Amino acid sequence: MRSLQKTVAEELDLPQSVMDIFDRCDEEDDFNGTDEGSRGVIADIRMEIFRKLYNSRFVVVFHNGSSRYIDLYDCGVPVISLLSNKVLWTWHGRFRNRPRLEDGEKVKMKSQTDVRLSASLEFEDEEARDLLHEEALEVARCTGIVQPDHMKHNIVMECFIYRALIAMNFKTHAPNYWICDGIIQGQDNASAWEIGYSLHRNMSLDSPVIGSDEAAAFLLDVLNDSHVNRWNFTTHKELRNDNTHVLPPQVTSFFLSVDEPPTNTTSILPVRMFQHSQGNKLRVLHLSHCTFSFASPPFVHCAQLRLLHLDHCTNITDDDEHPSHNENMACFQKLWVLDLRYTEWYWLLSEKMKRLMVELRELNVEGVKHGSTSDLCGGRPSLVILRVTAADPVPTKNEDTNNQAQFPNMSSTNSLTTSSFINDVLPLSLESFSFINKSTTAAKISSISFRGCSQLKNILLRGNLESLVELDLSGTAVKTLDLGEVEAPYLRRVILLGCEKLCAICASTPSGLHYLAKLIQEKRPMRQVLLLYYHLFLLLLLHNQTYFPTVGASL
Repeated sequence: MRSLQKTVAEELDLPQSVMDIFDRCDEEDDFNGTDEGSRGVIADIRMEIFRKLYNSRFVVVFHNGSSRYIDLYDCGVPVISLLSNKVLWTWHGRFRNRPRLEDGEKVKMKSQTDVRLSASLEFEDEEARDLLHEEALEVARCTGIVQPDHMKHNIVMECFIYRALIAMNFKTHAPNYWICDGIIQGQDNASAWEIGYSLHRNMSLDSPVIGSDEAAAFLLDVLNDSHVNRWNFTTHKELRNDNTHVLPPQVTSFFLSVDEPPTNTTSILPVRMFQHSQGNKLRVLHLSHCTFSFASPPFVHCAQLRLLHLDHCTNITDDDEHPSHNENMACFQKLWVLDLRYTEWYWLLSEKMKRLMVELRELNVEGVKHGSTSDLCGGRPSLVILRVTAADPVPTKNEDTNNQAQFPNMSSTNSLTTSSFINDVLPLSLESFSFINKSTTAAKISSISFRGCSQLKNILLRGNLESLVELDLSGTAVKTLDLGEVEAPYLRRVILLGCEKLCAICASTPSGLHYLAKLIQEKRPMRQVLLLYYHLFLLLLLHNQTYFPTVGASL
């Protein structure tokens, strides 16, 4: 509600002295570790908004994209029938024809609504096209796509249809597929990634039409047949029944997914499947539960490949050696995104591949052995996003079950904005880091360093990190350091050189404070240093701690 109230205040052009109240309250909430989504309205601002609007007649146009009723009166907007003020709002998100409301919210909506209009579920195809066209144009305007109007909605529609055809969890990585396929490209001063992320924020990806075969067929008809040939989505069963086993050269995205219902069988990827690869346009390759030769993959000559996703893929032989003539595989040289999940192709994480994949922007690794993730960032100057999901080790006859988890070295990647090394849940936010250990066994990590990762804004540590001694956040943009959910009794050094935006250190347990022997600050305003001292002092009193860590500061 705080952000909504601030938007109303900005629209009313309230004096700067009033707007400064937001900054002061936000700073206090930062200090207290209050999440941005949990911050309520400010009473003083509510009164200022009320005074500004009380003697006015107005109509509020409000797009409520949430699934609950929002009373604008809480923000200070006097929506009172006696004053003849009205609110015109929409309840659905993008590309939805009816609202999805939480339990009990429908009653509130009916009691507070005078007139309700909704789209019929039985409209004609032409009407549906018009609705989709207008919605796509609106999304294009919000996104900042600057091409002529006749191209704006086509870009949005292509992205939406692309999503509708894929029966998988697409929420996290949608921009990657849109950009790597070539649907979205950079325009003027905006990069393709900026446009893609903006579109992702403005487009509802949980629409009821997504995943529906009938809806997908209709959406394809909205565009034209060329997209059927460009995007190829198939299952293992369909692949086995295909006698040609050859991918057409015009395909830009190919998805091979598991059968429904899932089976334990895997398909061998036909050797000649990509025989047109030297002249084809394939940019996105998504393979699940298939077998092929790692030494000479069928897609080795797909030189335009931008995204490679391998999920539970296996080598056709036990030999993981790669002949010298394949060390410069063309399919990896232009990769922007590599997603490796439960696929033991460790050569892709080798030093040689770091030098080959010079354009790699995002690396997602899940379910690989710990030893192969120890230096994922080194030698990758273009890497922006790193996500590592640590799976519980599976004991074998020849493998020690007490395998040591080595932490990726972040120090040489100045452009790194997202990093995750977790056991269970992968965080979706950018410019953040999470390490969650839900195992009873302590993660054997003694030092974590993000020195030089200037875009890092959020950090979450949780679980048993008994071996952790040093945490270096120097040069990051972290605002709040929360140690409340981490068990790190031997943590002695938290290095914060150049953390100019740091305003709070939070800990709800003594283990987060007792052994902090050295907090290093540099060139910080006296007020921030005193706030940090005060905050630590209160936490120590709360936990009856007698040892107070030292804070060095250059003032």
